[in-house]
Amino acid sequence: MKETLKRIKADIIVSALLCIALGIVLLVWPAETIDVFCKILAVGLIIMGGVDIASYFMNRSIHPFAGALGLIVLLIGIWIFLRPESIVSLIPIVIGVILCVHGIQDLKLAIETKRNGYRKWWSMLIIAAISLVFGVLCIVNAFGMVKLALQFIGIALIYDGISDLWVANRAVHAAKMMKQEAEAVDVDYKEV
Repeated sequence: MKETLKRIKADIIVSALLCIALGIVLLVWPAETIDVFCKILAVGLIIMGGVDIASYFMNRSIHPFAGALGLIVLLIGIWIFLRPESIVSLIPIVIGVILCVHGIQDLKLAIETKRNGYRKWWSMLIIAAISLVFGVLCIVNAFGMVKLALQFIGIALIYDGISDLWVANRAVHAAKMMKQEAEAVDVDYKEV
């Protein structure tokens, strides 16, 4: 039990410290982290495309589109490597468009409920406006939104690491207390 608890504690501590370190990196350097991640993805795509093109020229009996597909993958990899922010910016733009569409739908519903005599129609209007504002922010400042999201993830990882360290510490403390109670000698006092 004691050895298992020590191994579990060591695993938790290592995992927690890695979470804290990654969280700090994401919190302090979100743009650089995005850049490195995209470049790693790009290098993978470039290698994959290059291998597909090479295997097409070495063995032309492969599917006729294999060479073209390899070239496309290679070009996408080069594009991502040269402009990593463009690929990352697509995610918030898509989310922003969805938020804007929902905001416009909510705006229409707010106007319709006003026509139907609902007195608190303005609350729906406020909700619609907030959705529209968030949507426009995601579209206009896509890279900033990704950096903000990575910073939030960094904070969550730091919290996770610190909480894991605390939980591991409490578990070991509880196990020690249990062991001490089990080893305590229970003696009856008898006066002679």
